[in-house]
Amino acid sequence: MERSGWSGRGWLEQVCPEGCRWTSRYREPMKRLFQNTFYFHFKNLHDADHRRKTFLCFEVKREEDNKLRKGFFLNQVSPYRLHAELRFLSWFHDTWLWPNESYQVTWYVSWSPCMECAEQLATFLAGHRNVTLTIYVARLYYHQWLPYRKGLQALVNEGARVKVMFFHDFLDCWRRFVYNDGDYFSPWPYLNKNSLDHLKILQKILE
Repeated sequence: MERSGWSGRGWLEQVCPEGCRWTSRYREPMKRLFQNTFYFHFKNLHDADHRRKTFLCFEVKREEDNKLRKGFFLNQVSPYRLHAELRFLSWFHDTWLWPNESYQVTWYVSWSPCMECAEQLATFLAGHRNVTLTIYVARLYYHQWLPYRKGLQALVNEGARVKVMFFHDFLDCWRRFVYNDGDYFSPWPYLNKNSLDHLKILQKILE
């Protein structure tokens, strides 16, 4: 199981007026994934413990002028460790977030947030009611462990929409966040069955 503090939240030294924390020492988002990276890290296997990185593809839409920004983050290891979710929050605080504007944020993530990231996200959403967050997850992270289940529950209680990725979501992610060179998305065996299995687990967690 992941060690406490492994997410890097201990490095979030700046506090915004709404009480959530962030750091200015993040690395900028990248534009698109390579095809092999997408197929390996987003494959919705039941047993994927050897896939240790989280890839977070994001789109931010500012409602006032429909301005869009998209890209992706993954776990940061230097100048110090930050999970992809905390890297996004720090970037968002530092570059886009403004209290008098409204934002729609959509994520496609290879793993659902760990308990520490879920707690930080819930605190962020509680303090920033001008932000809506929808998270599409390929796989559920340590869903057998109660703290991780409670983290997802806390996220939903603060207004986040957490959904399991199905074929059309993988296809959408492929089209928008992958250097696909016009190639078709090629689904792997049991994609839909695995999505249904993950959905049943998520529904059980959130019921």
